[in-house]
Amino acid sequence: MNVLNHSNRVDTPPRPPGRRRLIAGALIPALLVSGCASTGGYRQSYASSSQARLAQLSEAYNQTLAEGCVTGAAVGGLAGGLIGRDWKGAVAGLLAGAALGCAAGSYMGNLQNSYAREEDRLNAVIIDIRRDNQSLAELIPVAQRVVEDNKARVAELNKAIASGRMTRAQAAGQLADLDASRSQLQATLGSAKKRLAEQHAAIAMNTRNANPQLANIAHEELARKEQQVQALESELNTLTQLRSVDRVG
Repeated sequence: MNVLNHSNRVDTPPRPPGRRRLIAGALIPALLVSGCASTGGYRQSYASSSQARLAQLSEAYNQTLAEGCVTGAAVGGLAGGLIGRDWKGAVAGLLAGAALGCAAGSYMGNLQNSYAREEDRLNAVIIDIRRDNQSLAELIPVAQRVVEDNKARVAELNKAIASGRMTRAQAAGQLADLDASRSQLQATLGSAKKRLAEQHAAIAMNTRNANPQLANIAHEELARKEQQVQALESELNTLTQLRSVDRVG
C-alpha cells in the first residue's frame, strides 16, 4: 500500500476527534525536544543573526537524532496513523516508533524489529528521509548566508591587517564565531552522512519486492538528501578554507 498520492504528498484522510488527539499527543514530545534544542544556540553571542540561526538549526537537527527515543515515537504514531488508517494503527505506530528510536542495534535491525512487512519498513524510511530533507532544506540557506557573512568579515580583517590597524593574532581572535559555525556544520554533516548510509542500506534491503512506485519515491527522496548533504559539505569546505588558507587564519 502506498502512503502517497500522485502529487507525492502524504495522503491524509479525515481523522476522527479521538485520533486527532492521539496523534497530537504523539507529536508533543517531538515538539518539546525541538523547542529545547532550538534555544541552546542563543546562550552564546554571535556576530550575525545567521550564525545564531545556524547554531539553533544545527543543535536541533543533531539533538533530534540523539533523542530518537522521543521523536521516533511521535513520528511512528503519525506513520502508523497514515498507514493503518485508524487509531489502532496510530497506537501500533507509537510503539514501533519508540522501538525504532530506543532499541539497541542498527538502523536496519530496528526497522526489521519494528515493522513486519517490507512495505511498512519502506514507508517508515521514506518518512524518515523526508523529515531529514525538510531539516536540511531549512539549514542549507542559513549556512550559505553564514559563509557569505564570514567572507565579508575576513576581507575586512585582512584590510585592517594590511593597513597596520590590527595584527594577525588580533584578527584571528575575532573569528571565534567562524570556528563555532564550522564545528556545528561538521557535527551536522557527520550525523547526516551516517544516517544517509543507513537509509541507503535500508532502501536497498526493502525495495526488492516493493511496489515500484513506492520504491521510486524512496530513491527520489534519497537522491534529494544526497544532493543536500553535498551542498552542506560544500559550505563547510568553504568555511574551512577561509579559516586555514586566508591570512587571518
